Amino acid sequence: MNKVTLTIFTDPMMGLSYESEPVIRRLETHFGEALSIRYAMCVLVGDVRHFMVPEDMAETPELTLANYNRRLAGIYRKEEEINGMPIAMEECRLFDMQHLTSEPLCLAVKAVQRVAPEKAEQFLYRLRYATIVEVRPTTHHDELLRVVRLTGGIDETAFQEAYNNGMAEKALQHDVCMARNLSLRSLPAYMLHYGSRHILIHDMANFDAFASAIHQLTGGSISPTLPEATTESLRRLITRHPLISPIEISQAFNLHTAEEVKQFIQPLIDSGEISIREVPHGLFIKKNIKEENEDII
Repeated sequence: MNKVTLTIFTDPMMGLSYESEPVIRRLETHFGEALSIRYAMCVLVGDVRHFMVPEDMAETPELTLANYNRRLAGIYRKEEEINGMPIAMEECRLFDMQHLTSEPLCLAVKAVQRVAPEKAEQFLYRLRYATIVEVRPTTHHDELLRVVRLTGGIDETAFQEAYNNGMAEKALQHDVCMARNLSLRSLPAYMLHYGSRHILIHDMANFDAFASAIHQLTGGSISPTLPEATTESLRRLITRHPLISPIEISQAFNLHTAEEVKQFIQPLIDSGEISIREVPHGLFIKKNIKEENEDII
């Protein structure tokens, strides 16, 4: 079967991409095997000092960075209004004098894509969650290793090797060059590819915009189908996304209220397969995995 490939150009720290997760879940479930998704990393913040404004400036570089982090937190919090994915950035510590770029996050994703491609999607989600929900300084290498361990199924030694030996850097540069050749003007950006044709979508897009673009690209040969909302289909979604928000589930199965989502997931709560994790401004659903080390979450 011919497939449409969706390439998402992003950076793990991007609140806009995090807020787009419900749209991606709906695309996954409504287009199924006819759509494959891949992620290209583009460093959003090459040097945080280039993003500063006069109001950030203070007596010392440390205080200036603290001011910037506070302003950045405000930007994130406004993005929560887009789709309602919980954002808690009040104590943002993403950048400091030793960590001035988001490149480490991008390199980490490329390293996981290299050594454990089947885990890369889960790792990227966990990395966003650690950055935006847990508000951890994921520009630090020890924090990246923490996310590797939490994701599970990634050989830490192999990850470290790919991260440090130039493999991840080479893969990242390939993504950056691809974005440059496409003249992408902002992030996130999306490329839908089908056969020899492609369509670029700049900035954020809703499900209808993607569906329309896919219809145009494929001449109507590939269309979305409403998935059946069953316990087994939910189980498959949770297996692919062992950490997920109720908002994503509602979008995936066209559920319209929080009560509908609650009733839908209740059988897996009763069976002990999933549990609810409360976070500032919302909830997440976590697949229960016995071997997961809860002490470091």
